[in-house]
Amino acid sequence: MKKIYLHKIYTILFFISVVCIGLPANAQKSSRNSTDGDNTHVGMKRTKKAWEIGIGGTGLQMTRFNVINFQTNDKDGYTINTSKRDLLFGGHLYVARELNSHFYLDLQGMLDYSSDPVRNGHESRWVGMAGLGFQWRLGEYFHSSYIDPFLRAGVNYMYKNFNVNYNGIEEFNRKEMGWNLSNDYNKEGDDKHNLLPISLGAGVNMWLNDRIGIGLQGDYLIMPYKHIANSWQGTVRFIWRIGGKSKKVKPEIRYVEKVVEKIIEKPTIVEKVVQAPPHANVLCDLFNNIYFEFDKADITEKSVSIINKIAQIMMTDTNKRYLITGCTDAKGSLQYNMGLSQRRANAVIKALTQQGVPSEMLKSRGVGKKISYAPQDASNEIREGDRKIIVEIITNMDYWNHIP
Repeated sequence: MKKIYLHKIYTILFFISVVCIGLPANAQKSSRNSTDGDNTHVGMKRTKKAWEIGIGGTGLQMTRFNVINFQTNDKDGYTINTSKRDLLFGGHLYVARELNSHFYLDLQGMLDYSSDPVRNGHESRWVGMAGLGFQWRLGEYFHSSYIDPFLRAGVNYMYKNFNVNYNGIEEFNRKEMGWNLSNDYNKEGDDKHNLLPISLGAGVNMWLNDRIGIGLQGDYLIMPYKHIANSWQGTVRFIWRIGGKSKKVKPEIRYVEKVVEKIIEKPTIVEKVVQAPPHANVLCDLFNNIYFEFDKADITEKSVSIINKIAQIMMTDTNKRYLITGCTDAKGSLQYNMGLSQRRANAVIKALTQQGVPSEMLKSRGVGKKISYAPQDASNEIREGDRKIIVEIITNMDYWNHIP
């Protein structure tokens, strides 16, 4: 089993080494190309690759469990005192070298400490870890100079002066108690002092200026062993930056073409507004006064004079087309009211043609009680408002020809 995990570790180390060696070579090639370009442009400065040096604090998640006391109590039972600690805190050192504008190679180290309560006192627990990492800086993709997020992968060496115990036996007055510790969402069962964790993480550097910044980083430490639990690590650090291109936004040079404007006097056009005769509004007002008796399609006597006025207005422009719609109140069946409303619309058209309005200007339809507002139990005076005629001026000839 150990040979399998060592094979995995060697494979990962080989992959990271190839990437780390290839990227500097690519960066060196880019640098040479930029140097050749500098030979053709006298006076241009060559930008040095940046170094970053940081110091800060770190927190490491690594669960430790201890039985502090095991004894009988006055109820003929047992009292068990335990201690569970999950975090260790300590210092952090950081050095990184710029390969190009997107990639950095770093070396990070940390030393975390905790004093854990154990039986008969406390024990010092410390963890030291150092390793190489490869960063992919994303700030250039977001056009951000001062806020620079990154992704990181690395391989590390870790040493700790303790083992995480997952079971044990406690003895008191010749009586023994066994206990077990389990991880619900992690590996369990074994531990060792020397480890080679693989770190995968992300972070962000927040630069105050070209030289000073603050870095935040979180890593998930994968233990390439079958029964050793993985861990989390968080880091905050102050960073000092040496070299590299300035993070200040460069001024944009714009060439503005001078435009000579020639003033041309334009003739003043005075528009005369001609008031159009409000025939459409008058027609609507007149049609609003045409009503019918209940259950009848005969035009009332008071509506005859209104029909005469409507005919006079329509004959002033025989090119217009009018759709006459008949309506009923809510009383009666739907089928009966449809026929009644059609008869009312036809009666209005017949009266208009008798006054000289060309029949090709008029079409009719009935909608029954579909648009009535007053309920059936309303008074006759109220329902009279639904027994009416509606007129529409149709300007869309395709629509007019579609109407039967």
